[in-house]
Amino acid sequence: MTTEEIINRLKDFALFEDIAHNHDQITRVAAILDSRHIKAGEYIMKQGDHGEELYILMSGAVRVCKNTKQNEEYTIVDLKAEYNVFFGEIALMDSDLRSASIKVLDDCDVLVMGKDKFIELGNQFPEICLPITRTIGKKICSNLRNANNDVILLFDALVNEIQSTQL
Repeated sequence: MTTEEIINRLKDFALFEDIAHNHDQITRVAAILDSRHIKAGEYIMKQGDHGEELYILMSGAVRVCKNTKQNEEYTIVDLKAEYNVFFGEIALMDSDLRSASIKVLDDCDVLVMGKDKFIELGNQFPEICLPITRTIGKKICSNLRNANNDVILLFDALVNEIQSTQL
């Protein structure tokens, strides 16, 4: 892809919706992204790995997986490039371990935003990175709300199971 094609494609992602109208800003973001091609069957990241990169899926498909306590992998969701998805965003906010694995289903091309480059861009142009950081914050909050709802559903199911065995 040419730089101009990448810039136009970035405008489709919610991550950049607040700066998509500003050609200079989206161009500065494109300048800090690295391009990678990853073959089907490979992992972009593994749960428990150290990570400092966000990934933008430009083509192909990936599977988000987690491991059970017995280290058995299970699928959370399959993602396709046409969904305009990004993942690994928490790594831009902290330097903790990856919370999930990303397995490549179909050969894919990703754009990679490193934490150091993101911070450097934010220090020089906070008007660019603040909206991106807000979008990441909203996504993290949404994920937390969904996880909380899942915990409540599991708790209710457990209580119902216990009550039904006591009857």
